[in-house]
Amino acid sequence: MNNILMYAILALAAIGAIVGWSNSKKGVAWGQPVTILCAIIAIAIGGYLSWSNSFGGGQNKSAQAREIEYQKVMTRQLGNYLKEKFSGKKAIIIKDPYTKEDSPSLVGLNEGLDGAITIVDTIYPEPPKPKGGDPDMEMMDPMETWYTKKVLEEMMKGKDADIIITTIGLPMGVGCAGKEFNANCLKGKKVVFAGGSIYEHGRGFATGCIAAAVTYKPNAEYDEKPVPKDQQAAFDKRFLLVTSDNFAEVSKTHPDIFQH
Repeated sequence: MNNILMYAILALAAIGAIVGWSNSKKGVAWGQPVTILCAIIAIAIGGYLSWSNSFGGGQNKSAQAREIEYQKVMTRQLGNYLKEKFSGKKAIIIKDPYTKEDSPSLVGLNEGLDGAITIVDTIYPEPPKPKGGDPDMEMMDPMETWYTKKVLEEMMKGKDADIIITTIGLPMGVGCAGKEFNANCLKGKKVVFAGGSIYEHGRGFATGCIAAAVTYKPNAEYDEKPVPKDQQAAFDKRFLLVTSDNFAEVSKTHPDIFQH
């Protein structure tokens, strides 16, 4: 199967797992089965892509390089927006505990920020200890099951910044209540999504609690053409920049990316 399609399915499976878990917490019968199915699909495709990229030859290496560049484009354009909007501010980055500091999304973000915003810290939630001592088992529990509001509060204890940039979204149940977040550690701060689901956070954009986010377009284009040299053109093929300013327009044009 074409690796481009595999990456697209992987992204959809990740979103499906998040939506399924959200509904499972609300008592919806299909929530848990959908979460498990999507998690299995994501793990299977992730394993295949890892093997394919390592042993698949020149064509797969080219596809891998293209996808890495698109990940950089996504967060680079977000960084450009933040540079123009919040120059001189301080930020904390919340990253995926399983990714390295030089991951494409973080590299692209820092290229876009170009030093205009001071990153005072990069933090991540500590995964639970492996079950039965098997290091591979910790990957079996979706982050949504253990990355909770309590974990966020503990992780942010004693830390302060104007902006919180998260590459993994927010824990289930953490959101904008009124004009402030219902998590004390986020009150008075602007939150930016450089990754993670924004599905449940329409209110956060509407009230200004969430300053900006990048997400995949429902009609994203996946092909084998080189990444366009024009950064905006490359971004527009796959991604959307959602801000507190354009939220109303985006939610009208793409209603399915937000919960109603």
